[in-house]
Amino acid sequence: MNNNVSFLVFVERGSARRLKARLEGHADVQLVSTVAEARPLLRSATRWLAWWVDGTADGAALTSLWRNRPPDCNPPVIVQSDSRPELSCSELPHRWLPKSAPRAEERYFLGYSLAYEVTRRALVAAAVENVGREHELTARQMELAAIATLPHGRDDILRGLGVSQNTLKTRVRQLLHVLQHETLDALGKTLLRRAVDLAPTPEVVHGAPPQPAARPGVGLLPAERRASTRTAPRDASVPAVGMAASEPGGSSEPDTHERS
Repeated sequence: MNNNVSFLVFVERGSARRLKARLEGHADVQLVSTVAEARPLLRSATRWLAWWVDGTADGAALTSLWRNRPPDCNPPVIVQSDSRPELSCSELPHRWLPKSAPRAEERYFLGYSLAYEVTRRALVAAAVENVGREHELTARQMELAAIATLPHGRDDILRGLGVSQNTLKTRVRQLLHVLQHETLDALGKTLLRRAVDLAPTPEVVHGAPPQPAARPGVGLLPAERRASTRTAPRDASVPAVGMAASEPGGSSEPDTHERS
């Protein structure tokens, strides 16, 4: 259980007990019945793991609450109702879950939220959710899979899960068995590759991708971080797409990817 973050749950009276029981094993739960009750909570120092809206809600008031949230507050939002809410995804990014949907959908959203809290990277959280759906993972297993993608600080986070060392080893072993990986490192690399596959395509087909001024040292795999610290020679040229590098030591093989 993570004591540093909380779920903000907008809930009708009849569902409060069920949702609290489902979520409080992962983080604290703040229950409100109206948007007005939530406004002072957003001014606190709490970091919100997710906003969970159960039942009908005032769409305009909810959108206004989102628009006026703190700059660093960007939690996943789920709206669970009988009919699709009149909410704009551009003004309030959210996921709609019909009340008639299988309960497993709640688990996958919960797993996504936990993965996003761990990684702060939406594409990685989406990749974790997709794997969770394919293998019917639990929310805890999806959280553990997300931790596997971290380039550093993984051991500290694992120790902070609040379970014994033996329990943690058992959970890791079970997850690796289900996903057929030998180590957490191997699993993390697989998930990161799947996250890259989810990235949007460039606006210009086969156009040159934008190049950052310097590659960040955070969020990369260890080997990539080491490579990012090497400075290229000033007169190094970038070969054209599909052409072989001309510098000594460069590859002489042509680009084998076919283009339509």
